[in-house]
Amino acid sequence: MSRHIGHILLIASFLVTTVSHAQTPVTITGTAPFAAGEEIRLLVFHDLLNGIADVAATDIIDKHGRFALKYNTTDIELAQLAIRTSKAEFFIVPANSYSFTITVDSTLYQLINPEKYGGFLQIENAVKDTGDLNFKINRFSQYFSQVSDAYAYAMIYGSEANVFDTVRDIIAKQFEFQYVPENFYQSYGYYTLGSIDLLQYRKKPIYLYQKYFDNDQILYNNPAYMSLFNQFYEGYLYYSPYVSKELLDRTINESPDYPTLFNEVGRDPKLANARLRELVIIKNLIEFLDNKEFDRGNIIKVLDYIRKTSSFDKHIAIITSKLDQIEKNHVTAETVSFLDEKGHKAKLKQYEGTPVYLQVFQTDCINCVREMMIIKELQKKYEGKVQFVSLCVDPKKSTYLAFVKQYGKQFDWPVLYFDAQYDWLLQQGIETLPDHLFLNANGTVSMRYPPAPEQGLPEYLQMNYPNDSQEEENPMFQNRNK
Repeated sequence: MSRHIGHILLIASFLVTTVSHAQTPVTITGTAPFAAGEEIRLLVFHDLLNGIADVAATDIIDKHGRFALKYNTTDIELAQLAIRTSKAEFFIVPANSYSFTITVDSTLYQLINPEKYGGFLQIENAVKDTGDLNFKINRFSQYFSQVSDAYAYAMIYGSEANVFDTVRDIIAKQFEFQYVPENFYQSYGYYTLGSIDLLQYRKKPIYLYQKYFDNDQILYNNPAYMSLFNQFYEGYLYYSPYVSKELLDRTINESPDYPTLFNEVGRDPKLANARLRELVIIKNLIEFLDNKEFDRGNIIKVLDYIRKTSSFDKHIAIITSKLDQIEKNHVTAETVSFLDEKGHKAKLKQYEGTPVYLQVFQTDCINCVREMMIIKELQKKYEGKVQFVSLCVDPKKSTYLAFVKQYGKQFDWPVLYFDAQYDWLLQQGIETLPDHLFLNANGTVSMRYPPAPEQGLPEYLQMNYPNDSQEEENPMFQNRNK
C-alpha cells in the first residue's frame, strides 16, 4: 500500500472513530416471507471473548413478511439476525441503515438446531455497495477460506515452510492489509491473516506476541482480533513457565488472591502490559471453571473481585456477561417460566423442594411420545419424590394446544409450552429431541444429560429414590438423596 493511500485510510478511520463516540441509531428493515407472524431478534455480541450475544431488539414479522428493528450503538459490532434458532451474521456500523431480504432452507428451518446441518438464514442487502463493510469482509472471508482450505493440509501437516509464503502471496495479490488498529476492516484482515502465522510460528510465541499483541490496542469488538487472542492465550497460565501450579493453587484454591496472582503473572514478558495481562487472566480463569483441579466457587470469587476493582470497563462487562451466562445456563425455579394449556405462566418454582425431571419434546417426535408412556408409569411410582414435567417446543402453540386437548387426560404430570423461548433452547444446548434436564430440589440443574426414560432412567431412579418397600427388602440399600 502506498503512503498516500495509507494516509487516506488513517484519515477515514479517524473520522469513523470520532463519530462513533456518540451513540447513533441503526435501522434494519426487510422481508422474511417464510416467517410471517414469527419473532425476529437482533443479537449483538458485546462479549467476543466468550462469544456471548445479547438480544438488542425484537419485532414480530407481519403477514406480508415485513419487519423493522432499531438499535443505538457507538461502535462497529458483530451481530446476528435470528428467527427461531436460525441465524445469519453481519456487522452493524453506527448510523447505517440496512434493508435485507431473508430466505432459508425450509426443511432445515423446522429443526431445533438447523445450524448443525448448515441451515443458516441467508440475508441479502437490497442495496449493492462495494464500499460497505459487510460486502468487503464477506468478499475477503470467502477468498481467504478458499485459499486456506486448498492449502490446509500442507500448512498443518506438510514439511515445506514456503507453503505459508505461497498462501500469503496469493492473498496479497487480491488484498493488502496493514496494522491499522483504528480501521476495522484493515484490522479484520490483518488479524485473520494472523491465523496463518499462528500455524507457522506456533513454536515461536515471542514473535507472534510482538507482531500482534505487543501494543496498547485491544480490539474488543473485532472478531478476528479476539479469535487470534483466544487461540494464542488458550491454556496460557496453566502451561506458562512463569506461572507455577503452586501459585495457581495458592491464589485460587487455598484462598482467592487476585493481587498476588496479577503481580506474579506480570513476570512473564509477554504479559507486561497491565490491560492485556488482566484480560489473559480473565480468559484463563473462565477456562478453569471446567477444570476439576480448581475450586469453581473460588474462581467465581476471583472474577467477581476483578469486576469490582478493574480499571477497564470492557473487562467488567466481559466478566458480567460470563457470570450472567452461568446463571442463565443453570435453569432455576426462580427465573424460568413456561405456559400451561390455559395460557397461564407456570414457574418451576412451584415444585421447589422436589427434584424435577424435565423432558423436552415435540408432538411429531415418535420417540418423545413413546417416552411419555414410560414417564406415566414412573410418575405413579415416584410421586412425591420426583416431579416430572414435559416441555413442548413445537413452533406453533396451536399444535401444542391440540396435542394436550387430545391426549392431556392421559398425563398425570404437567405438560407445558416453551412459549417461543428459542434463546433458552440455545443456552441449554438443546439440539435434538427428545432431550432431558434433571433439577435439584432447589431448582438448579444437577444433570444436564440424565438417563433417558428408555435408557436407564428407571434404574437410576430406583437407585437414588427408592420407595419404602425397596428399602425394607434390601437393608444395605442407601438412599443417596436423604
